[in-house]
Amino acid sequence: MKIAVFSDIHGNLKALKTVLRQIGERNADLTVFLGDIFQRGNEEFECLELLKESGIICLKGNCELYAEHGVDVDPDVEHLREYYDGIRSRLTAEQTEFISNMPLFYETECCGHKMRFSHFLFLDVDAPYPFLPLSSLKNGDFDKACLSAEVKKYDLAAVGHSHQNFVNENVVSVSAAGLEGASWLLIEADEESLSYERISIE
Repeated sequence: MKIAVFSDIHGNLKALKTVLRQIGERNADLTVFLGDIFQRGNEEFECLELLKESGIICLKGNCELYAEHGVDVDPDVEHLREYYDGIRSRLTAEQTEFISNMPLFYETECCGHKMRFSHFLFLDVDAPYPFLPLSSLKNGDFDKACLSAEVKKYDLAAVGHSHQNFVNENVVSVSAAGLEGASWLLIEADEESLSYERISIE
């Protein structure tokens, strides 16, 4: 089975179309988007519509939380209030419902391999802002989370958010598809192995 994973499109419609084309060319059986449609680029609504119509699994990132609830859920992004107030005012009822229904994570088991996909590792999945802060990558909290029983029970946990490609234990980070030099992840699973490769976005 082939599973395609990409993240952080950030309003880059050209990159989104390229990723979806590349995934189609490699005949992925399942495609998971790890979140962050908004911010940075200027075609976020076109990206939202394309993802909404694509039928792929779309998970909620911090940008979708801000679009759904406003920036009050995260005290670190007060500077983005005007941007997200504008986004929220432009969303249609159908778009708002789509964002609201985006799950925070997706789990699957394939050929005996248990996998979880999310925008980032969680501090508290039930909190208004559920993700670990990005500072956790520097202060050691992310490393501790990678060693937790909650994360170690998966053979692979794919995350985005940091805009970096790295591996920590069984956690694989996927860079931002909407930014320069990005890639996406192609996971292949069978009864004997679980492997992945990073595909550069052309």
